[in-house]
Amino acid sequence: MKTAINRLPVFYRYLLSYLALFLLPLLFLGLTGYYQLADIVGGEVQRNNQALLDKLQDEVDQKLILMNRIAGQITSAPELSPYLLTHDFFNVYQGKKVLEAKVVDDSIREIALHVRGTDFLFSSLSIYKSNEFVGQFYKYADWPASRFESDLNELTAPQLRPAEDVKIEGIPDQRLITYVVPIPINSQRPYGTVLFLLKEEELLKSLKLDLSLPDGNAIVFDKKGRVVAAQKQADYLADPSFYGKMTDGQPASREMTIKNAKYAVSIQKSDKSGFTYVTLLPRSSLVAPIHHAIWQWVSRMAVIFLAGCALVYLLMIFNYNPVKRLATLVEAIRGQSIRRVNVFDAIGSAIHDMADSNRSLGRKLEQNRSAVKEHLLGSLLKGEMESRESFNERGEEICVTLPHPETAVMMLEFPGSLAPFKDKLIAETEGRLGENVAGYCKDSLEDRRIMFILSTGLSPDAWRTWLDGLHEHLTAVFQAPLAMGVGNRYAELAQVGRSYLEASTAIDYKLIKGNQRAIFFDELMAHDHANVLNPRRVLEDLDIVLQHGSAGRIAEAVQQIAMRMKQSGLTLFIARELCYDMIRKFAAFTDKRNPGSASGSFPDVLTLTDYTTLDEIADLLLTACATLCDSLEARKPASSSALIEQIMPYIAEHYGEYDFSVQKIADHFSLSLSYLSRYFKEQTGRTIMDYLNELRIDQAKRLLRTNDESVKEIVQQVGYYDVSSFIRKFKQSVGVTPGEYRKQHR
Repeated sequence: MKTAINRLPVFYRYLLSYLALFLLPLLFLGLTGYYQLADIVGGEVQRNNQALLDKLQDEVDQKLILMNRIAGQITSAPELSPYLLTHDFFNVYQGKKVLEAKVVDDSIREIALHVRGTDFLFSSLSIYKSNEFVGQFYKYADWPASRFESDLNELTAPQLRPAEDVKIEGIPDQRLITYVVPIPINSQRPYGTVLFLLKEEELLKSLKLDLSLPDGNAIVFDKKGRVVAAQKQADYLADPSFYGKMTDGQPASREMTIKNAKYAVSIQKSDKSGFTYVTLLPRSSLVAPIHHAIWQWVSRMAVIFLAGCALVYLLMIFNYNPVKRLATLVEAIRGQSIRRVNVFDAIGSAIHDMADSNRSLGRKLEQNRSAVKEHLLGSLLKGEMESRESFNERGEEICVTLPHPETAVMMLEFPGSLAPFKDKLIAETEGRLGENVAGYCKDSLEDRRIMFILSTGLSPDAWRTWLDGLHEHLTAVFQAPLAMGVGNRYAELAQVGRSYLEASTAIDYKLIKGNQRAIFFDELMAHDHANVLNPRRVLEDLDIVLQHGSAGRIAEAVQQIAMRMKQSGLTLFIARELCYDMIRKFAAFTDKRNPGSASGSFPDVLTLTDYTTLDEIADLLLTACATLCDSLEARKPASSSALIEQIMPYIAEHYGEYDFSVQKIADHFSLSLSYLSRYFKEQTGRTIMDYLNELRIDQAKRLLRTNDESVKEIVQQVGYYDVSSFIRKFKQSVGVTPGEYRKQHR
């Protein structure tokens, strides 16, 4: 066979190739088109069914909304006030006319108003004695007069009775839906009750379900799974388990066998009413249009096949030489012959592969470069870099190096009006970097701040001059006040985290120093503090305790340091700096005993700036100590999980107190602080401070939604007294300020 093909003239050989090339995509198109067409037509049927379901939901939901609105209108109608209805017969007649006007469509058979404390129902049709309404005029099978009286006088929330057979005096029996609404709506002490009697057949009549679902059914279930209304009454609706089968966690659209017949079932639950809406469509009705569309598709594919064969023969003559040249080019690119494969597919595949390869390489390069850069700068801030050489070795491939001997952190804070120009501000700053100052922008946790890690070899005076010039330039370009805080320069990369704390502290002095120039940390005398706690001596004592290596002794020493820190009168920066140094010692000690175990276990330097009081910083230190002690003891606490069930309610009860702290919890339950912190995190997966902050923010959100107290008053109620700190934490957690949150939810 192969020899026979090779003996054919080149023209016919390529003719056969073209025919094969045509048949393969045609076959592929036919098969995929077959399934896609089935999906499209089936999807169209499903969409029509979904549209019907939406229309059904909207009709019933709007009916409920309408009845609630009518109940509200009845409440505000002067003719229907309790006093006028019970003291003046003429007003009873006027009230009847008002109720008649509320019957706005054919689905509402009657509207009745009962004033609690009276024996009458004032209706759009008549006036009834309440004890005779369900006994003589409307005879419900499952609504005795005693229960009816109780519902009229005691309900405080709307109640809907699903469609049921009701015997009505003088006319044929009907299936009625009864909606009972206490008025005023949502009042804890209603003065009356409104009854809406709805005709089931009229409720769904406007949807013309007989045309949309001639062989199917449409059903409305209430929250309890009872059938509120149905297009058709069927035996399966009386099955108590039918609702459970509909809503058993299966997909909203699926096939289901009911009474030995297969149906396409669509289910949808309303967020407004809580009702569940179901449509049932026989499978035969569903697949009929699909089969018709597939038959048309197959017929057209046959025509395309015949016409294509003729067209291939004509075009082959014109296309042979260009295809041969393209094939030669592809062979040169791939370095292999394509004579034995589909030439067109090979050419298209080669072009597609090259384009995809270029795009993929570009994306990977940019993604990896950005991710590696952020990770590398983050490790630098955490003090994980031992030397400038090791940092440059790791950052050389992504062009992130520190060429100069000293490194510092600079932070820029800009007004909210410049938020859309943040990227431009970064680019403008990077454009001022040069031969003597190299630097890189690091993502900051705060929206209005930008952080730069700068490497410089300038003298101190030249360094200050350069930064002042940079500040003047940025201020002139953006025509807005910019605050610049600069930390000290360090030759040791392990101290870059300290420079970050210094820059953050310096920029906080903008209200004192102004934003006309750069604020340098070493000008602030930030190291002045009370003599009651000497950070250098604390660190020396901590080294001695860590060398001893006892978890109990370490916990005791750190507890004493935390207590003295709260009472010391330290500046916020010194407290952060001391906490930063101690946590670094914890991490180094843990890593020395068990290499690699300290990674990610302790809070980093970026976390410290989120804490704005000595109590919070001291609690963070105790939490880090608990992590250290846990790694030393390498065991879980033996206490029962019942303890956490006592701790959580205690926190919920006392979190709003001004002096509430982790230490107070430990004292109340007679536990050590380290044990409490470790136990709480093991039981809940988070620290006590994280849980406490979340609880306070959730309570603040509730208060912002439900009352009109000022933000300051709400802050005090949830246990905060620093309003600015609370607003910053609230925005970090929720994404908006408390004021914006209140506007969105009121």
